[in-house]
Amino acid sequence: MKVTAAAAFSLVGFAAANPVDLAERQSCPKVYIFGARETTAPAGYGTAGGLVNQVKAAYSSSGAEAIVYPACGGQSSCGGASYDSSATQGTAAVVKAVTAYNQKCPDTQIVLIGYSQGGQIMDNALCGGAGSTLTGNALNAVKVGIFMGDPHYRSGQPYNVGTCTASGFAARPAGYSCSPASTSILKSYCDSTDPYCCNGNDANSHQQYVNKYGSQALAFIKSKLTA
Repeated sequence: MKVTAAAAFSLVGFAAANPVDLAERQSCPKVYIFGARETTAPAGYGTAGGLVNQVKAAYSSSGAEAIVYPACGGQSSCGGASYDSSATQGTAAVVKAVTAYNQKCPDTQIVLIGYSQGGQIMDNALCGGAGSTLTGNALNAVKVGIFMGDPHYRSGQPYNVGTCTASGFAARPAGYSCSPASTSILKSYCDSTDPYCCNGNDANSHQQYVNKYGSQALAFIKSKLTA
């Protein structure tokens, strides 16, 4: 077979490329979702899974994974690990997972969805407060952060959604503002009846944010993605 000079140059260039790098880049989706479960929920997405699945359905070629962390609050089943320790470990897990994924797929748009303690660790990773925070290219790759029933909730934040005018049991301090993430990419959902992100007394309401606000959250996510 006769090979032209141009074709030969093309073949040489292809051969010089690392086949592993090529395969990884070709397998990178336009959208990737990280989900984090609530305290005591079994491994996986927990209640956040409802919204994770809505995003996956909206972007058929998207990928997703659950943040692996204790999700504990002092229960014996967790070996007595404290809530604060669990949240700190979870925050570090978010930063590690998102940073590693961004290094592998630098052009992929990332969505973070967290529920309850899962919302708190996503909040920490984007806005600081637990030692580990997303920075640089990994932070820039995150196009949306969704917190549902986040115990860090404090009224008055520009990204709050819902009826809560108080604060969660692990509320951000007075005068707080999110940094380093832009508040324009965030939504935090909390209603006044919730005893965890607010000061209500209806524990069942804490589990209703995907049912109540899922469509609204999905519309916001779509508005921030270019895929």
